Amino acid sequence: MIPLPILGPKLRRIRQSFNDIKEHMMEVVSDARMDTGVVQDAALLRNLVASNVADEKLGTNRLTDGELLSNTFVFLVAGHETTSHTLSFMVALLALYPLVQRRVYEEVQSLCDDPSAILNYKEHMPKLVYTTAVFYETLRLFTVAPRLGRVVLADTTLVARRFKTTLDGNVSEVEEYPVHIKQGSNIIMDISAVHMNPIHWGMDVHKFRPERFIDTPSYRWPREAFLAFSTGPRSCIGQRFSTTESLCLVSTLVRKYEICVPLDLRSKPFSRQRSIVDWKTWLTMTPSNARVSLRRRN
Repeated sequence: MIPLPILGPKLRRIRQSFNDIKEHMMEVVSDARMDTGVVQDAALLRNLVASNVADEKLGTNRLTDGELLSNTFVFLVAGHETTSHTLSFMVALLALYPLVQRRVYEEVQSLCDDPSAILNYKEHMPKLVYTTAVFYETLRLFTVAPRLGRVVLADTTLVARRFKTTLDGNVSEVEEYPVHIKQGSNIIMDISAVHMNPIHWGMDVHKFRPERFIDTPSYRWPREAFLAFSTGPRSCIGQRFSTTESLCLVSTLVRKYEICVPLDLRSKPFSRQRSIVDWKTWLTMTPSNARVSLRRRN
């Protein structure tokens, strides 16, 4: 391990941040081991700790201390930035589109007779159809991980499509053609491009329209073209965790507060107000001006 004094200021801050996170996670794990009640609702963490405790039934399959820490890091830290950024965009969009926010509020309120009651995962979460659509549409427009790199493990041929757009804005002359990729090639998958492909999502791909993620008798939204959590056997293991966490937070927020654009932007045109969903690229698509104001509901 490189001594801290040898590292530059930025690397020292990063190293110290990791050490602080590790110390915090060990404190949480210790609370879970002692069952102090501090983490009584953290079922995921309790299961990880239970898998770490020496048990004849688990035998050699139990998690080591290092594996426990690594798994805790993945769930508490690796998913933190992606989920928090998505929530920043989602809340900002709710402020920009009050009619969408009203539908989310009405859907949440319809789940319980008591507006102050705590929502139940099994009973209520599956019924948040429109709220889930808002979450997915946010991810489509603001894909937190817009590109993924992969190494090709075997010679592969993919089917690609080229197309033209007509003067009235429709897709025409869709043509399929093969793309041959050799084993060992490094490729970059442009997920944002898939999410903005009018073949799958229509010519209004740049518009915020959550309804495109709601199935109807005549329409089924294209699962194969939604790659916010990747797809297949190596898709994001935290997809359900992130979705549930986000829906819970937004549902709780809209029940208590009306989400509004900041005061300094309320008299500005919509094009100016949209600055609250501006973003920049670092490791992820990062909101650069996400801010709203909250008004307590009566």
